[in-house]
Amino acid sequence: MRKKWLLYEEDKKIVESLVDTLDISSLTAKVLCHRGISNIEEAEVFLDPENRQKFHDPFTMKGMPEAVDRIIKAINGKEKIVIYGDYDVDGITSSAIMVRTLRKLGAVVNFYIPSREEGYGFNVPALQNIVDEGVNLLISVDCGISNVKEIEEVKDQIDVIVTDHHLPSDPINNAISVIDPHQEDCTYPDKNLCGAGVAFKICQALNAKIKGIDFHTYVDDIDLVALATVADIVPLVGENRKIVYLGLKHMPKTSNIGLRALIETAGLSGKTLNTNHLGYKLAPRLNAVGRLTYASEGVKLLLSENQEEAKTIAQKLDEENNIRKDKETRMVDEANEKYKELRKERGGDMSSIIVASDKWHPGVIGLAAARLLEKYYLPTIVLSIQGEYARASCRSIDALHMKHTLDHFKDYFTQYGGHSKAAGFTMMTKDLEKFRDEFDSYVKQNLKEEDFIPVQKVDALIHPTELNVKLAKEMDKIAPFGVDNPQPVFACKNVKGVYPKAMGQEQNHLSFFIKSDDANFDIRAVAWSKSSFIPLIENELIDIIFEPELNTFNEKVSVQCMVKSIDPSEETGAFPNREIMISIYKFLWRYSNELNYEPYDICQFNVGFRNSEFASKNPKLNSTYTMLSAVQVFEELGLIHFNSCGDSFIMPKSSRKLNLDDSRFWRINHKSDR
Repeated sequence: MRKKWLLYEEDKKIVESLVDTLDISSLTAKVLCHRGISNIEEAEVFLDPENRQKFHDPFTMKGMPEAVDRIIKAINGKEKIVIYGDYDVDGITSSAIMVRTLRKLGAVVNFYIPSREEGYGFNVPALQNIVDEGVNLLISVDCGISNVKEIEEVKDQIDVIVTDHHLPSDPINNAISVIDPHQEDCTYPDKNLCGAGVAFKICQALNAKIKGIDFHTYVDDIDLVALATVADIVPLVGENRKIVYLGLKHMPKTSNIGLRALIETAGLSGKTLNTNHLGYKLAPRLNAVGRLTYASEGVKLLLSENQEEAKTIAQKLDEENNIRKDKETRMVDEANEKYKELRKERGGDMSSIIVASDKWHPGVIGLAAARLLEKYYLPTIVLSIQGEYARASCRSIDALHMKHTLDHFKDYFTQYGGHSKAAGFTMMTKDLEKFRDEFDSYVKQNLKEEDFIPVQKVDALIHPTELNVKLAKEMDKIAPFGVDNPQPVFACKNVKGVYPKAMGQEQNHLSFFIKSDDANFDIRAVAWSKSSFIPLIENELIDIIFEPELNTFNEKVSVQCMVKSIDPSEETGAFPNREIMISIYKFLWRYSNELNYEPYDICQFNVGFRNSEFASKNPKLNSTYTMLSAVQVFEELGLIHFNSCGDSFIMPKSSRKLNLDDSRFWRINHKSDR
């Protein structure tokens, strides 16, 4: 789906001040403004997170003094302590961080990670088993804030300390201490920590109280905290920025045997690591065991003191991750088909996606929900049906706060929680259809049509040939990249590409050159998995989103353009009117039963349309932009179905009369024609 470009705005006076004082380009100064930098001091802290960004005092976090005192009492009395975690990367690393720290301090400590079948957070059977084992102190990490009832059940049998970073619901009155920066009256200044970040602050506090270590200098297990911070997709600003910066710096030489084995298995040994490596290489392997088997294996890896054991577990995680990929692919294909059927039943007009199956593994539904959200940009809920109960994973668009939305339907749920963009719940299977209708109606009533258009924020509109090595090096200083500090993104309309060619072992990647206005300088552009755009580049102007990247070849450093998205030029095309929609439909229908168009390629296909009797006399209506827009409308109406790979299609006959106005994409882009 084509995204709407949203250009950041900046204060010109601040930009000028940053340029003059810091000796940076105006473009870099603009990017800093876009990241919320408003003065020189903030910019200096941002550009030097290791030395200028300070750790906040952990004892200013509500509940910290009480928690530290109780933990120290347990350590001194050799009481049994259990760390109760979660089965995602944040929960796994949080558990490992707490266990490693407490063992160093002389505690008798173990951990417990529930299976996905048990569900997220505390459950009474697990708590009772822990009590029966003679445990005196239970400490949650990355969970517990919504488990008021479960804590009530065991309040007279075990002391509980809750540490979490999720949004609180009802107050917890039966715990020794509750540590969560989102609590009411918590004065801790940084509310963006993940579960491992909160655990790290507890470790800072313990070491300050027991060993007198200045919390500003305590960075044990910072590499694990960084991994969790990136994996849990929390804002990379403030303390989180410092944590990830330091973690990336420490990780290549980590003393954690298990983490080192994980890095080796992922093929990252010896590489300069960045947040993409953490989020897309390391985190999925840790997540895989939590999704498919037992997350405790991940904790064991990070606690391992034996290289052979660590290597064996890391290889097991790698195998589980490959299994996860296969399951995810199949699930996404099935979920996609279920959504298409629902859309067909409703004539294309849907405001959310809610699909369910009793064949889907609960550990993979979150990944499927994320993939569907990326494809359709609708609030998405994917459920795994397990008898009379169904477990859900939710993902949302920018305009809809998922947790707040679920609050309106809490009577349906036996358990739920989450954030603005991601959440989960469990409900009775029998209520699913009713919930689906009510949820979709709620979304439709509370969002505007324009809210369903994905937005791409752009730092500046510049021609790629304006890039240079100095600028690319300045952009690197803005790293580490993530939420609230995305990699700087630039855009350009009506670009003329030349010399396009496929590259890579499977010839699926794209390389081309972009000509400057004076024709004296060309810059190389690279776009992964976009070789199908060669016909478009050869025949039309394009609109691109790109990032600068340094490239070293034969010891010569240059800058190249890493293209993130390619779209047919909107200005040289036109959104289809009703007449051309009919012509394009007839063209597609004619070839839908023929094999000479396969594999389907929108760029190559449009070349055929322009040369057919269906072509318009208006050149703008023969553009790839026009064809692409028409196909999206037909997809929403169920008039064209693509296979899972998107390389072939069929055009089923509709059982009822369809109206173009039943397509949201049509309504948004063609209001004047209604």
